[in-house]
Amino acid sequence: MVMSWLGRLHGAFLLWGLLFLGASILGAAGAGFAPDRDRYLDPEFQHGNAGRPRYVFNLFQDPRGRSILILDAEEGADFRGVEHAVLARLEKVLSERGMTVIRSAGRDALPLAKDVDLVLLSCDLQKYLDLDLTALADAMRGRYLYDYGGFWGEQQTAADQAGLAMINFARRYWPHWLDPDLEIYVEHIKEQVPEGDGILMLPGRSMNNSLTRSRWFLPLNQKLAGHRLYLWNPQLGTSFVTEYFEWVQAYKEKAPWDQTRQVTVPQRSLSALTDFAPTRTLTAEEIAAAETHHVQWILFWSHQPDFRIADWELVPLETAIAWTEEAGS
Repeated sequence: MVMSWLGRLHGAFLLWGLLFLGASILGAAGAGFAPDRDRYLDPEFQHGNAGRPRYVFNLFQDPRGRSILILDAEEGADFRGVEHAVLARLEKVLSERGMTVIRSAGRDALPLAKDVDLVLLSCDLQKYLDLDLTALADAMRGRYLYDYGGFWGEQQTAADQAGLAMINFARRYWPHWLDPDLEIYVEHIKEQVPEGDGILMLPGRSMNNSLTRSRWFLPLNQKLAGHRLYLWNPQLGTSFVTEYFEWVQAYKEKAPWDQTRQVTVPQRSLSALTDFAPTRTLTAEEIAAAETHHVQWILFWSHQPDFRIADWELVPLETAIAWTEEAGS
């Protein structure tokens, strides 16, 4: 009797698995077997977590006298995003710590943004999604944009070109290979680098985290098929999570960024945030690796879990070598 019931239970689980597999295949076929960010649910961050003030306080050692503009919808409006009650809790805490908090409540953003230190997008009102970010940068005192819902999406490039640092908290909830900034930067690399050329990836600054989502070299390697992409000790960096942790620790101990000089480029390829550039001179070992693998390009990056265009810079090898020679002369 027991074995009979166990057999039926096993069959039920098998049937459930087959139904799930069939539904998944039908759903993928309906989308043309193409990945789509819209298939993923709204990030949990839009709701209760959005009321936590530490994401704002991380920007300022002393928040007193600082100002923030929260772009939100008017009461009764139809919108997707952070609920008004959550924003009210955030406003209360920020105000108690000495910050000036401005809620737009559906009004035009540019007049309200005058001399503010931070602009936070909390909803998907079209007037905010189409905002002229260059005009916004001119109005602001600071240069940081927080996107709590991933609504600005493709505006990342416009933000970089306007000299604004956009931090998109919602983006971390997508599969990292679907990140729109990654796709933009891949197209930039393809435009600059002929197929067959080699690219050596080098971290420009210290690795401050070991989050597995920071392994942007994995989707880059796949999306840049036809190009040769090289990484220090790839057998660890691209392997199992525990080995990746060891790779990060080993790179931190090696610390090539401490042995070289940061280079501020006067004009960047896709970003106006020149002081965010991860560019630096090269170590002798890195130059030797570039020559051994016959690479023509250096791809500097900052090791972050969110793909931000400002954290990446593609440089011809001869340019990076010239920086190194100039620093040593």
